[in-house]
Amino acid sequence: MLRRLRFIVNKEMTQTFRDRATFRIMVLTPVLQLLIYGYVVTTDIRLIPTVLCDHDRSQASRQLVQRFTTSGYFELVAEVDAEGQIDTYLDRGLGTMAILIPPRYSEQLDTGRTARVQLLFDGSNSNRATLAQTYASSIIAEAGFEVVFERFSRMGVRVEKALLDTEPRIWYNPELKSLHYMVPGVICALLLQLLVPLTSLGIVRERERGTIEQLRVTPIRPTELILGKTLPGVVIGYFNVFVILLVGRFWFGIPLKGSLLTLLFTSGLFIISALALGIFISTITATQEQAMFTGQFLIVPNLLLSGFMFPISSMPQPMQYLTYLIPLRYFLEIVRGIFLKGVGLDVLWPQALALIVFGSAMLALSIRRFGRN
Repeated sequence: MLRRLRFIVNKEMTQTFRDRATFRIMVLTPVLQLLIYGYVVTTDIRLIPTVLCDHDRSQASRQLVQRFTTSGYFELVAEVDAEGQIDTYLDRGLGTMAILIPPRYSEQLDTGRTARVQLLFDGSNSNRATLAQTYASSIIAEAGFEVVFERFSRMGVRVEKALLDTEPRIWYNPELKSLHYMVPGVICALLLQLLVPLTSLGIVRERERGTIEQLRVTPIRPTELILGKTLPGVVIGYFNVFVILLVGRFWFGIPLKGSLLTLLFTSGLFIISALALGIFISTITATQEQAMFTGQFLIVPNLLLSGFMFPISSMPQPMQYLTYLIPLRYFLEIVRGIFLKGVGLDVLWPQALALIVFGSAMLALSIRRFGRN
């Protein structure tokens, strides 16, 4: 058995490294995608384009505007004289928020009356509009508290600035950098996108060429053939893991707080699961086109339901149950736990066990279907 298995592995490795163009694609594509996704896929909101319509033009209104522009969240892109001009900027996507300061704003503050400031948001991007509203409301509330504090101070009334204060301590990602959260997820997604087509297209291609039929008349068993197809993929998968980890660690500066050995062990579990999924796809498709479309049909739900882009807790309850069938979900939790929290298998063993079960089930099902076919 070992001799036949070694023969298949050598054949697969020879075919893989013989085609230099394919090898360069397998090596360079994940790195380039990681560099692109690492900078593009982010939830940080900075320099929100803001339009100002100041009808008061007083020192108080300028101080309020300065609070927005110096916060780091808002960027003043235009100042208009009429409210109707605001629509032009929001319609064309040149502004996400507009600040409308009414006349007699400073007079209302000086006389102790409530001064109202209108904030307009472009809600076509609900996430960006929600964050902009949160930041803006916080700035307005802080400015209002300062006005009340100064008013009581002029009256000779001593007021404590904070009767109730909090001391927030943020663990694992103190600077709240979304890059530290998203890049480990990108690593997982890239491995899935690379490994599933690697085996599914490879086996179907050989079936179209008649190579599989030639192997069927040899003493090679379906189990040996499947394992022989999987082991080279494990080597390629680990090679990409090392390359992607180096880029994530030294290019993006993502801290690895946990054990590298634990990360490599669990990466092996996911690599086998992804390769097994690709082999299963090859057993239910007859052409490379079918294998490619089936792979994309399964990869996209993995990305959407894994928690990579959207929190699982925000999904409808039936979708949350469906995520338990997604292997990327478990590997994503493992990688983020090791990178950000520094936890080990004493915490992540349920996710590791789920990958073992998924990979074993896919391999067993693939061997069974391959033997029947």
